[in-house]
Amino acid sequence: MRISRRIAAMTLLMVSATAGQADESRTSLIIEGGGLPPYCPALERLVKSATINGKIRIGYLPTASGRPEASARQFVRRLIPYGVRPEQIQTIDITVANAGTQAEAPAVVAQIRECTALFFGGGDQTRITRALRKPDGTPTAALEAIYSVWRGGGVIAGTSAGAAVQSEAMIAVSGMPDDTIDDGMDPLDFGLTKRMDQPARRGLLVTRGLGFLRDGIIDQHFSQYRGRLGRLARATIEGKIRFGIGIDEDAAVAVDPEGRMEVLGPGHVTIIDSAGASCRDGALGCRITGVQITCLGHGDRFDTQTGKAILHPDKRLLAPGMERNNGNFQIPDIAGRGAVLLALIEGLGHNTSRRQLGITLRHNRHHGHGYRHTFTKTDQSQLYLGQLNGVEVTSVTNIRLDIDPVSVTLRSPAAGLPADLPQGPSRAAFEAITFRGIMLADDHGHFRPDAAITRCELACAIAHVIRLEPPRTDPPVIKDLPAAPEDAHEIALVVAAELMTTDQGLFRPESGISRQEAADVLVRLAERYRSNTLPNAPVEFADLDAITTGLATRVFAANRAGLLTETAGRIRPTADLTRGETVEALFALLDFSWGSSVEDFRDAAPH
Repeated sequence: MRISRRIAAMTLLMVSATAGQADESRTSLIIEGGGLPPYCPALERLVKSATINGKIRIGYLPTASGRPEASARQFVRRLIPYGVRPEQIQTIDITVANAGTQAEAPAVVAQIRECTALFFGGGDQTRITRALRKPDGTPTAALEAIYSVWRGGGVIAGTSAGAAVQSEAMIAVSGMPDDTIDDGMDPLDFGLTKRMDQPARRGLLVTRGLGFLRDGIIDQHFSQYRGRLGRLARATIEGKIRFGIGIDEDAAVAVDPEGRMEVLGPGHVTIIDSAGASCRDGALGCRITGVQITCLGHGDRFDTQTGKAILHPDKRLLAPGMERNNGNFQIPDIAGRGAVLLALIEGLGHNTSRRQLGITLRHNRHHGHGYRHTFTKTDQSQLYLGQLNGVEVTSVTNIRLDIDPVSVTLRSPAAGLPADLPQGPSRAAFEAITFRGIMLADDHGHFRPDAAITRCELACAIAHVIRLEPPRTDPPVIKDLPAAPEDAHEIALVVAAELMTTDQGLFRPESGISRQEAADVLVRLAERYRSNTLPNAPVEFADLDAITTGLATRVFAANRAGLLTETAGRIRPTADLTRGETVEALFALLDFSWGSSVEDFRDAAPH
């Protein structure tokens, strides 16, 4: 059978990737994430490992499938390109419907024992356990024969459901129809359940698998299906299982008898280490802290005994300063396809940033709730990358994950405004700035327009007015950053951009800022935002003499640009800038173009 150019290229990638590795030990398990891509390294390894003393006989169990006959025919077609003849593939006819006789039948047991490898197909993994275990949980004769083949040196392999079933603890779903793709929030909202007799129960069903892999729990379709990260994190922590192994559809792990794993690409395998993690649950959601994530690619290895990753020798460590990306943005749907890989590789690994945020949400009419995922680099975080036969392969190690519950409103914008916004002509400015999240109300829902703005609040507002990148080299030294990570990050961005300054390394985040000092900041911001110099011709204020020498031209420029207004001819340079005055300055700076349409939009909004 002729192999396509793509398959040939991938074959060369596989050859080049394994050439630098130590001699392969015997493969005991092959766990493929689902989908069986056109070129499938897992099937290639299966054929190689199942050939024992010149003999190969692969038994296929379509037990998980709702259409076992079609599943078996497709499997035979998939193996033929790898040199396996149809007569070397045996379908093991065990389903939930016929298991009462077939799983104990001597002929079926004999058929299994003749195999050098057994492959479990995709579908519903609970069908496999229901068919191969008796009602009391003990193995059927067929399962005992499968164990015998494995202990005798044969290979156990599987894809999708056939991957999930291989671990001692097995992830299934609960509380939703079989054909519904889990969004990952049920485990965070409702926890875990072991009640297979209550299929409508909310939460994540974690039950007993077949027990071939004892040092972890498997999740499959990891980067393709929704919400796999949250559910695997909770399953490992609450189940007191150290490692969660999330396998992409185009990836697999080959496991040796000692539990050491080798990643078969081109996709990724995400390892969750829950050794130092905790999960606190309650009425207001689930909070997970301290999970460590390592994302491995083709040719990498992972030792479950030591918890260490061994990177492929052709991958090099990315040196500081060589990152491709400089800064990231919040990922609005961290449960979505490929979002976790985006966070780990582009958002952190190949990025100067040390933190990446992502959220997942569920809503009921106007109320929304969800979970914020915070990915953070640690001192041990590293990105490895290499070119294997022209294909870029990447791996990221030791990223910290914390998950926190959040609540959002889906009401019309007018319903969510702070109650103490002023009425009159200036109200549109307050609505525009608060709706866009540039400045926020306090924890009690009050905006406090007459309160003095702090330097921290001003810096945070600036960081949401203009897009700023963190410096690639020589970040500013700020000795008194606030404890809140978001505030600290935004202050650092603004100082690095020289829009605000420090005094001997001190930013004084909780201090107020005088109107003349704010004029300097606002003019810097406006000139950067508009890419031009503001006119600064003198203005005859009644209190002109009160302006500090050196700041007069900045005050003039801010006034002429509408960023700082006078009252009764007085500019009040030494008075503290208020939150309301900041709103009006930023509103003038942004120069919105919608004019009078704001009233029409608000009136048309649903209530």
